[in-house]
Amino acid sequence: MILKLQNISFSFSPEKPLFKNLCFALEQGKIYALMGANGAGKTTLFNLITGFHKPASGIINFQQQTTTGLAPYKINRMGIGRTFQDLRLIAKLTVKENILLAMPGDPTDNWTNALLPGLVFKKQMQQMERKAEKIIADYFLQDVQQAMADEISFGQQKLLNLACCVANQAQLLLLDEPVAGISPQYREQITALIKQLKQQGKTLLMIEHNTDFIAETADRFLFLSDGALSEFDNFEQLQTSPQAADAYF
Repeated sequence: MILKLQNISFSFSPEKPLFKNLCFALEQGKIYALMGANGAGKTTLFNLITGFHKPASGIINFQQQTTTGLAPYKINRMGIGRTFQDLRLIAKLTVKENILLAMPGDPTDNWTNALLPGLVFKKQMQQMERKAEKIIADYFLQDVQQAMADEISFGQQKLLNLACCVANQAQLLLLDEPVAGISPQYREQITALIKQLKQQGKTLLMIEHNTDFIAETADRFLFLSDGALSEFDNFEQLQTSPQAADAYF
């Protein structure tokens, strides 16, 4: 198991706990759809996994290391990446600059290194440039790579959001509504890219309301309702479950 949550409890108010002793695990190299009605706690669960919220009790393990209570940046460095509904791109940086910024291992991130002449790190920076260019090509962004992130279309911003997550070299990707609000063209591109990520051994947990998309991409389905998590082995099981039928079908 790449990720395991054991007995996670969390609430925004003592009177109404959101999760109580929540447990589930994700297998390496599989795609999971996380579903549930609005307010069920899907984004909150993402925030717990990535350290933006701290559980009241319970343990979160990633690749057999405990992440409970760690800061978000430390959890990210361990190999968990995520996207957000509001995308959180750097608007006044170019597409290419956003991807470069997402990459780990930039020698100039250290302020003392940043004071040194650029030639000192020329080889490392060239390697990063080549990696960025490959990601730009793979993610259908070549025509807009020098455009500012806020100047490209919403579908291209979704592609860039996913490209930055990949550039971050995460092993577990948490994707918050990756195809919401975009045209069929971009949905097809993102569908193909997500399937490729699975082939590369990545694990994905996706919040998504587009049932056609999740039916095509997801291996397993997790459904949140009243603080409890139900798991389904296939889309047909999900469709026939009473709790999912009320929310989606």
